Amino acid sequence: MPLSRDVPYFRMRRDLGAPIMPAPLPPGVVLVPFDERIAPACRELMNRVYAEGFGDAVPFETWWPRLVADPDFDPALCYVAANGAAVVGYCQTWIEPFIKDLVVDRAFRRSGLGAALMIQALTTYAARNESFVDLKTDVDNLVAQSLYRRLGFVVVERVG
Repeated sequence: MPLSRDVPYFRMRRDLGAPIMPAPLPPGVVLVPFDERIAPACRELMNRVYAEGFGDAVPFETWWPRLVADPDFDPALCYVAANGAAVVGYCQTWIEPFIKDLVVDRAFRRSGLGAALMIQALTTYAARNESFVDLKTDVDNLVAQSLYRRLGFVVVERVG
């Protein structure tokens, strides 16, 4: 499911041969398994965050069938952060070394949650002996670019 908005973006890459520094979850936040029961809360968080810009709000009923039908989808490669019963962070990655989505609830931004979710993904890909991982981010999304650069990503291409 590529970016459906016609906006310029950077493709960024992280060399997985470089050290991956640990990033702890914020206090009170735990990782929980991704499955069809928690998926609606993950999509709701995505829609809330994307309503602020830099993403597409899509109804769960549209997103879910497309997601599970995608041959690059593996639920074990989706990382869900919860605080109590609330989903506060979600990172979706593909079987191919690509980070599709990263969203963090506004109340948990600047807490290290985004970095912690990304480190989970990077560690998984490194354990699978992948040599690099890619992602896309809007050219105007300076906050995301800053996080990705801190985690060792570099711009390899500008599209649009």
